[in-house]
Amino acid sequence: MADDSSVTIIRTFDRHCFDEVCHCDWRITLQNCEEHHAMYIINVINIIVSALGCIIGIGLLIYRVGMKGHRIWSPAGTVTGIIRPKPVDCSMVLFAVFNALRFITSLILITDVDPGNLLGRSVLYEVPWSIGLGGITVYLLGVSQAIAQSHSTLGWLPSPWIVDVAGIIALTLPTVGIFITIAAGSTIDSDQHVAEILTRINYGIWFIWTAGIGTAVLLAGIRLVRILRIHHRKLRQGSTDDAVRAGIFKIQVAIAAFTLCLYFFSFVLLLYGILRDLIMENTTGSIVLGAGWSLTAGITVLVVQISIIFSRNTTRNAALRSKKSTDESTDIDSSSGNSTRPDHEAGVGISTLGAVSTTFQNDNEAIMNALQTNYPQEQNYCLPASKKPNSSKYFRFGRKNTKRPISTTSSQMELSRYSD
Repeated sequence: MADDSSVTIIRTFDRHCFDEVCHCDWRITLQNCEEHHAMYIINVINIIVSALGCIIGIGLLIYRVGMKGHRIWSPAGTVTGIIRPKPVDCSMVLFAVFNALRFITSLILITDVDPGNLLGRSVLYEVPWSIGLGGITVYLLGVSQAIAQSHSTLGWLPSPWIVDVAGIIALTLPTVGIFITIAAGSTIDSDQHVAEILTRINYGIWFIWTAGIGTAVLLAGIRLVRILRIHHRKLRQGSTDDAVRAGIFKIQVAIAAFTLCLYFFSFVLLLYGILRDLIMENTTGSIVLGAGWSLTAGITVLVVQISIIFSRNTTRNAALRSKKSTDESTDIDSSSGNSTRPDHEAGVGISTLGAVSTTFQNDNEAIMNALQTNYPQEQNYCLPASKKPNSSKYFRFGRKNTKRPISTTSSQMELSRYSD
């Protein structure tokens, strides 16, 4: 066994060398190290995945916002609170930016542009992750705000101002990691030890934050799917049954993908923060961890995008008819006195599905139809004023129970549109 004193060790922030064998920090460089070939291929794959995700995301935004008229942000007055993102459309914007920046990051690494600028490379590597986490966060906040407008879920969420405060913190806290990265990059030349400590602290904070957001997404998703399934069991309309189940499946795909991604990412960050030196100096371990770190988020975004694009055949589903055809069928049924529509029986009038759009509607709107049919406030129309629920009673967080507005087309469709 060779004497350790005969081994020449060169240790820098981005590279650990033992004689002629070097291991690199593949976050900021790929050149002249044992991991070069494997990480080069991984970054090429990431370029393809990121480009595909960016193109699909932009295409979805053009279709949904430009052609279908969706909004990225809910106008003031339509929902309560300051943080009012449309879950899918707003998250798609951030995911498109995330993929674009990840594309640029990998391109710089494989072409080795400006190799001496470690500060710039470190910051460029960190920024996309903050934006990607922001995309998942606005999805969670948008779903929470949408559910908060539902009569049937009154009391599940805290007051709007608490949701706003939590949302602002959730969206801004990840930027702290960028400032820590800037501080670490600024001290690479003057004090390498401090730079390494700051890097470990940064990923320790990221571990806590990603695990926390992942848990919040999981719990919110479980609660939402449970609500939808309860209403689905109450109302099993033959024409909408498949559409409702398909909409619930889309929600489950998004929640599962986001949760698995965040939990995996938090695990990787914890390992890297604690064992950075050992990981860098172990070629196999470094490559495996680098592959998971580099590709998981992009693949997750693709899975969610594909679930959004996926659409069942609308021609055989009466729940997905256009407004005109639905209105005509309603008039015919009403005139014959044989209406079988739950909305009609509840005294609400024309179904939300028939009043939402003049174009074909997708399966998630059938979910809202099932929810609306069983809303408690619809039964209140038949009660005398003295026996209607008192909305001024105090409950959770010491605030008045906010009086929910009577369901309107826009507010009722809010929940269903988040995974259109």
